[in-house]
Amino acid sequence: MKCTNCGFEIDDNDVYCQHCGAEIVDTNQTSNEVQEKKKKRRSSKDDDGKNNLSLILKLAAAVVVVILIIIIIVSAVASSSASKGRKIFDKIPLGRDAAIIISETGAEFLTGESSEYSVVNYIADYDHICESEKSVTVDGIKLPEWAVLLRENSSGSVEEAVLYNFSILKHSWMGEKAASKIEASAVEFGSKIKAAERAIGLKPYTIIKESAENTSTYVYRYHYVDDESGNNFVMNFYVIVNDVDGKVVDVREEQLDYLNLILHAE
Repeated sequence: MKCTNCGFEIDDNDVYCQHCGAEIVDTNQTSNEVQEKKKKRRSSKDDDGKNNLSLILKLAAAVVVVILIIIIIVSAVASSSASKGRKIFDKIPLGRDAAIIISETGAEFLTGESSEYSVVNYIADYDHICESEKSVTVDGIKLPEWAVLLRENSSGSVEEAVLYNFSILKHSWMGEKAASKIEASAVEFGSKIKAAERAIGLKPYTIIKESAENTSTYVYRYHYVDDESGNNFVMNFYVIVNDVDGKVVDVREEQLDYLNLILHAE
């Protein structure tokens, strides 16, 4: 049929002329039929709009899922890298010949103060070192993500082992942010180290095993803003555990000064 306004050839079911836009009036159709055509046209447009919105929402959801998967993978890889040093450290028994211990860990230890990072050689005395292949930057200073250090006595037996988890400081040399000062009373004497860590809500920056004392010292670094003075304080929080029964025997703390020693552990 033709448009009654411009004469353009149109489809019999068209409500409006696609050429001039005029409403099509077919004298052979009743007003009810015309209204029904209009309703179908509007319904078709509404369905198209709903379908487009549904497609957009599905695409957005897919993008969010992909981003979450990437975050989970990155976090898992980072966690795996940091835990490698802890696994090596946990395998080290004290009081045995260094060569035997190194062989049993299956890790590559370098002899002497031979870290690739000069700061590590500066902050600690050691006889053997194993450190991560990956590095982190702490306030412009490049460090390994973790390092395991061994110190021998005069007879060649390992008397001290130290784990540094420098990845804890990757966001700031001040360590993790706490809402307020952590009180020593938060840790219950006689509790296990996992219970102590749940109580303070921190991960250890350093762990020190000493054969002479038969203890392990867990060092947690954090900072908080004092409500009264408004000053920012940086603290090392120490939890000392007896290696025989694995229970907390002492808790102490120390306030740090950046100018004194940026990576001071003890």
